[in-house]
Amino acid sequence: MLPIGFAALFGLVLGRFFKVAVLGLGAAATTIFALLFEWLNGAGPASAIAVAVLGALALQLAYLVGGATAHPPRRPRPGYPPAPGDLRASIDL
Repeated sequence: MLPIGFAALFGLVLGRFFKVAVLGLGAAATTIFALLFEWLNGAGPASAIAVAVLGALALQLAYLVGGATAHPPRRPRPGYPPAPGDLRASIDL
């Protein structure tokens, strides 16, 4: 479970500050970290692969959340877009 939590935090940071191109490298690093962590803790191959897949999934979902919170939607300027009545008044006929 520890590699999945680290993958989620890593994904949040990547989503907040980087573009989507870094996601492949992040997923590879997360997979290697998860496999190494599970191997050192004596887990079986099926368990290690499951944690690696879940870690990559957590990274991508957290990247999505981090990217969504990085740049909140801008508030429109006052008077923009102009009201339909204002558009007709600005056209010279």
